[in-house]
Amino acid sequence: MKTLSKLQLNPDRVMKNDELITLRGGYGLVKCYDGWFNECGEGKVGDCGMADQACQILCGSFTYHICMEL
Repeated sequence: MKTLSKLQLNPDRVMKNDELITLRGGYGLVKCYDGWFNECGEGKVGDCGMADQACQILCGSFTYHICMEL
């Protein structure tokens, strides 16, 4: 394996976090509700497959959620 003596990064060419999320497929907006359908949290998740786990962390074990892919 070759090693480089100098490594220069061009800050204009480095991808930002939002660009990486878009490249991966976007993110999801989730709203969490408790067992009585009272809203108990909301936030962004990597994808809607992670919404259930996020709502369990925000609201406890018995929750419902609505997730929209953005």
